[in-house]
Amino acid sequence: MSEAQANRFDYITAQPYRMLLEADFAEMQACLEARAWKAAMVLAGSLIEAVLVEHLEWLSPVTEALRIRKLMLQQVISECEDQHVITETTAKLCSAIKDYRNLIHPGKVMRDSVAAPDQSNALIVTALVGRIVLEVAASRKAKAGLTAEQLLRKIQRDSGSIAILPHLLRDIADKEKQRLMLDVLPKAYAESLIYDDFEWDAALPERISAAYRLAIKENPELAGVTTLQFYTLIRNGEATEIARHRTAFFRPTDLEHLDELKRPVVVDYLIGFLIEQGDSIPFGELAGVGPFLTVETLPKFLSPMLRYIRAAKVSTLAVRYVANELAKLPEDVKPSAREQITRLISMHKNRGNSKHAAELEELIEWIDIPF
Repeated sequence: MSEAQANRFDYITAQPYRMLLEADFAEMQACLEARAWKAAMVLAGSLIEAVLVEHLEWLSPVTEALRIRKLMLQQVISECEDQHVITETTAKLCSAIKDYRNLIHPGKVMRDSVAAPDQSNALIVTALVGRIVLEVAASRKAKAGLTAEQLLRKIQRDSGSIAILPHLLRDIADKEKQRLMLDVLPKAYAESLIYDDFEWDAALPERISAAYRLAIKENPELAGVTTLQFYTLIRNGEATEIARHRTAFFRPTDLEHLDELKRPVVVDYLIGFLIEQGDSIPFGELAGVGPFLTVETLPKFLSPMLRYIRAAKVSTLAVRYVANELAKLPEDVKPSAREQITRLISMHKNRGNSKHAAELEELIEWIDIPF
């Protein structure tokens, strides 16, 4: 089944049900290609009923589900037409082909004189499936907005989609936004890193990451659940998955939205990651950790960073990073930072390292900058 065919059901948010419909649709297409007209028509009839019943259930209260599942196909068609889910023309076409589902019962075919399955009838019935899905999807979008999968599809197919993403996010329900952040985008990012197609989009991973961060900026209430997801990953996930999430989605500033009792786990993880990097520290991934350091965690962060910036080939970026984090320290942590750096200054002066002492004195000035 092509990507376009699979995506025709992406308005359905219940993944197991969507996968069943996608599988049946693919099988129907295979039957057409194999000229198995009867099988194709039976599957088409089944798909039409499944799509319409699913949408009626979506429209109705939970208490109505059992009643809807007991409806005859003609009743389902009528209710969908009455609620303007499908057009009058489509409803008439559905009514005309409803008997094709009986092709699976030879005796009933003989008694009711159902038209014999042939290529013409098979093409008509299977084409109707596509028409119904389009109409139901349009009806669903009008009432509920985009689904997480539909928004992802836009990001994947349109390199300029990030510019209009704030507008698209307004057209998606809160529940779908949360599903987008916790499930759909992380899975899509992992898949986008796999180079197995000559049409592979090298810019897609960055686009998905940008979409995630923009969604949090536009909907800060999501930051709580997304940061909790990263915390849970650190505790229970695999190294590759944690690293992928840290690189693409998490930023230390998100810790503001995490319970204070859980923050030390994430902070210790970030410090451990920092120490492991040696001379290749990705400062962008670690920017903003300063406000969440405590008197207990400060030495774990500051000691390796001070050693790093005293190296012979240290970059200006590294010094600026440490200075910025020192400036953002909590007020109750700043005295500890000042004391630790002052001890180092004294040590370097005693050893005659006036240059290093002067550099450290500049860092102390950053601690005193009010934020």
